[in-house]
Amino acid sequence: MNETTVYFVETRTAEQPVAVCRWVERFYDQGKRVQVAAGSAAAAQNLDQLLWTFAQGSFIPHRISSARLTASEGAEPVIITLEEAPLADLTVLICDAAVELESLLRYEAVVHFVLLDDAARRDESRALWQCLRDRGVRTIHVPYGPGGLPP
Repeated sequence: MNETTVYFVETRTAEQPVAVCRWVERFYDQGKRVQVAAGSAAAAQNLDQLLWTFAQGSFIPHRISSARLTASEGAEPVIITLEEAPLADLTVLICDAAVELESLLRYEAVVHFVLLDDAARRDESRALWQCLRDRGVRTIHVPYGPGGLPP
């Protein structure tokens, strides 16, 4: 198993979809294959549209698909799923929704969003941070700021 790094990215609820796209773009530009775990079919459709339009001149090949892909279906470097089951050959997970701890640990990099304007979600993020730290998982805090990306 590869060592996992989990980025805890502070954002606001309304800004999270664009932040998801920026993180997808960051890892795509690094040549990584990315899974985006969407919370609902509507969220998956919204992310699908945003990945085409969020930045001028940006092109990120992607698709919405099930977690049970065949080799020919998974050719795109970015796959949006409703399931959290890890997909073969995808090394980065961007969490648009809550994902079970054991699923997180199957990736090299994970992006978890800390919603500053949602007290319950913020408390869940704190509990996840502590659980990961207790297990010795590398965590990186990304404070709220322009673009929501680390320097």
